[in-house]
Amino acid sequence: MSNDILFLEAKHYIPGGVNSPVRSFNAVGGTPFFTAVNMLPLVISGTHFGRVWMVRILLLVFLAIIFLVSGKKGREGRTALFLMLIIVLLVSMTESAYGHPADKGDFSLREINDWFHLLGAEAWGGGLLALSILVLPRIIKPEDALKSDIRPPLIAGIARRFSVMAGWGVAVMAVTAAINYLTYIGGARALLGTPYGLTVAAKVILFLVLLPLAAFNRYVNVPALEQWAGFPAHKPGIAGRAARRLYLPFVQGRPGHQMAILFKRLVRAEMFLIMALLFCAAILSHEAPASHYMHMKQTGHDASRSLGAMPG
Repeated sequence: MSNDILFLEAKHYIPGGVNSPVRSFNAVGGTPFFTAVNMLPLVISGTHFGRVWMVRILLLVFLAIIFLVSGKKGREGRTALFLMLIIVLLVSMTESAYGHPADKGDFSLREINDWFHLLGAEAWGGGLLALSILVLPRIIKPEDALKSDIRPPLIAGIARRFSVMAGWGVAVMAVTAAINYLTYIGGARALLGTPYGLTVAAKVILFLVLLPLAAFNRYVNVPALEQWAGFPAHKPGIAGRAARRLYLPFVQGRPGHQMAILFKRLVRAEMFLIMALLFCAAILSHEAPASHYMHMKQTGHDASRSLGAMPG
């Protein structure tokens, strides 16, 4: 099932990557769509953005070829999945190779930090999207009370693997977000006094709302599902013990299938919140960073006309 999910996501990943330069060029420059299309040859041949986009197109072409050639039989193996994973990682890198992170040049610390931030978001947010839409509705159904012998181990195994991946994703996002704060904002005045800073503040609020839900799933739901499936118990760490002390009174005594249904609902809630967080991230890509905005205001320039989303 996980192989089919990856291939399904890849199918929708390709067209979005191909039309990104037209959308970016239109959003940043205010150029009408068809005019932006006509100017693409000049943009591609004469700008850093265009060269990065060509690399992105080539990677997406390879991704499409693997998708079409592998077929159903290939999706059951690991070779095609490994190749697709490598290509998706490289495509994510091209996302960081233009815009604000590329201001200091290719492969700068800013660009690498932004790439890791994207990878953390993809691991956590992409996993939530796949789980809530494609996986959990198929295997967690309230009407059958999950009586099948195979479902408790299946559900617990999926929850455990996702929990590990999401945990790393959250940690990477938190560290790289702190670095981005120091780089693009720098202080409370810029955070609360600029459009970029206010959008970042909205992201932080959403992230802080997400964390308790994620902690509940990781430290309460997943161990309960593992116990239900008969998996060996793991000794919780400091964070795990604190979370269980806080949350267990609300769920103690619930049977395993009820915990599975709760897990599905909380994953869906996380998905909606992280979609809102990613929407804020999309807004940031078309805003001048707060530090740049404040500098423009202090030097007497019109900061509202400063656009930094797509350097040439």
